[in-house]
Amino acid sequence: MEYNIITAPDLESLATQVADLFPMGWKLKGSILEHTDGFAQQVERRPSDALRVKRQPRTSKQRRTKWIE
Repeated sequence: MEYNIITAPDLESLATQVADLFPMGWKLKGSILEHTDGFAQQVERRPSDALRVKRQPRTSKQRRTKWIE
């Protein structure tokens, strides 16, 4: 199990940094902590999750859906 702690001066930048880790197999662990220099969030991932993400082909195309009225 891998652990990482992300720190940021405000909640918006913390959310942006954490969101960048989701495609790499990271998941949130615990809650957001407030400290003197800003905020922190702990994330974790299993080695098997990291391998699974690497094997999946990334598609940059958005799926289009046809709406039926």
